[in-house]
Amino acid sequence: MQILRQINKKFQRSIIKHFKITTMERLDIPDDSWSNKAKESNALLENFALLNNWEKHELVKQTGDIRTYGRCGNEKIFYGALFYSIHEQKAKGSITYGPWSSNGTNYVHGGAIATHHDSIAGILVNKLFGPCVTAYLNINYKSPMSVGSTFLYECDVKKVEGRKIFVENKIFSFEHEQVVGDASALFVLLKKDLL
Repeated sequence: MQILRQINKKFQRSIIKHFKITTMERLDIPDDSWSNKAKESNALLENFALLNNWEKHELVKQTGDIRTYGRCGNEKIFYGALFYSIHEQKAKGSITYGPWSSNGTNYVHGGAIATHHDSIAGILVNKLFGPCVTAYLNINYKSPMSVGSTFLYECDVKKVEGRKIFVENKIFSFEHEQVVGDASALFVLLKKDLL
């Protein structure tokens, strides 16, 4: 496990260098642009993480010509925070979608939702096992998600078979306390010679 963590740190440094992350503006710390519901859900997750010894994933904003979706958030696209447990092999996140995530009808675009399923699960697998790629992602949209609303994502590693990591996600409406979607995914760890 220690070797995987060393490889993961090396991979993260190469990503930072490749995408020219030059500013350290944190996207996961509530500010005046966050809604009250977003601040409330973040506070609940912060308390949960503190009580259960979970860690916070730092979301640092990127600048420059090339940016990854998960690091380009703001009140126009999305904002939130992500927490994870190496011991429990789980992650929980709070996300509020802005108007630029709309599908044109004041609901969140399915592609933005899929990207968050993929990103949250990918971050968890990276933290636990090292660099990986998505092999498949199957999403069930159960209810429309309104732009401006706050949602809670949960991710859980279900099975590990060699380099294959199977995960399941759920999305809950923070305001209505109901499941609005779920997903299952398979991630494959990269071979060391590909790093």
